[in-house]
Amino acid sequence: MERPAQKLQRKVFFGSKKELEMRQRSSRSLLANVMDIDEEYLASDEQPATVRGCFATQRELVAILRELKYITARMKREDKVNDIIAEWKYAAMVVDRVCLIIFTAFTVLSTCICLFSAPHLVA
Repeated sequence: MERPAQKLQRKVFFGSKKELEMRQRSSRSLLANVMDIDEEYLASDEQPATVRGCFATQRELVAILRELKYITARMKREDKVNDIIAEWKYAAMVVDRVCLIIFTAFTVLSTCICLFSAPHLVA
């Protein structure tokens, strides 16, 4: 019986904290870059002559950027949901196993008590 996501070890806990911090820092920087691009695009009302020809391309790039943001947010949500589902499946498996052990012990113990309490079987 194993946890679905990863093994429980000391280095997993301490390593995951460091890895989580690294991911958060990198995602913050990526989001900051994306936000800067959005702000620059939305703030610029005037267009130089060289940009006028590329305006359609820039608009397409911004649309692609928005779609990528949506896709990554959706994938992150799905990953979180899948992790939660896996954890609940593991918890259900543990509870199921404990119930099986208790039921088996109770059945065997009850059977032994019934058999040994009968006077004609022991004598």
